[in-house]
Amino acid sequence: MLRRARALTSRPASSTGRPATFAQVISTVIFDFGGVISSPLFVGIGAFEEAEGYPTGSLLQLLFGETHYIGVEGRAVAEAMADDPDAAEAAGVVTDEPDWHLLEKGEIDVATYFTRLSERAPAILGTEIDMEAYGRFWRQSAPGVHWMVVHKIRDLKARGLRLGLLTNNVKEFGEHWRTMFPLDELFEEVVDSSHVGMRKPEREIYELTCSRMGITPGEAIFVDDNADNVAAARAYGMEAVHFRENPWEALRQLDAILERRGTRRGHRS
Repeated sequence: MLRRARALTSRPASSTGRPATFAQVISTVIFDFGGVISSPLFVGIGAFEEAEGYPTGSLLQLLFGETHYIGVEGRAVAEAMADDPDAAEAAGVVTDEPDWHLLEKGEIDVATYFTRLSERAPAILGTEIDMEAYGRFWRQSAPGVHWMVVHKIRDLKARGLRLGLLTNNVKEFGEHWRTMFPLDELFEEVVDSSHVGMRKPEREIYELTCSRMGITPGEAIFVDDNADNVAAARAYGMEAVHFRENPWEALRQLDAILERRGTRRGHRS
């Protein structure tokens, strides 16, 4: 059950001399990992798709069940396909919940995911997928870290703000991504979709995150690179920043919200 935030004990006077009324100030900032703390995922997937001769958008459809899933490149592919009905038709349609979603919710493992991916490939790509070539691409496109974001997180922590991490992720990847930056030092709560059986943009995972942190959504800012996840956070009552191609712009947006809403040191009651 969510704990109610403490009422503000003081308010500045308005121009009429009466206390001004403000929404809750911000106590907590919750970050996504992939594409926010890490650099963009699967950079170059469009070029790899073209080099392998796969129809535009079909590899994203095969891997993730949707063409717009992965950050900058996914958005570009989705926009191109919107203007090309033939390409959209060639990418195929996934009617069941995509295996990638099941993987992120811990309902299947990586081995099962890749077995099913290979089985579905001919219907979506028009040919079998070259898993050896895809493996090389996967390794070459491994993301780095947006260190300016890590430094911002350190700054927010030093200011007394509480910090959470909410990520759609894969259990088998945990040993790697959790060592890429000082995770445990920075965040008091880490909610990993593959460990809790739900994923963004499902409302329940936002509820779980706030519950674990003992906050209401109105006192939190959520930062994510996926537009659907951002929209879901806002619908739940959070402030949100859509992290796009320019990390510095996203950090400026975060600062603007903090300035507008005000901050207070987090607490656990």
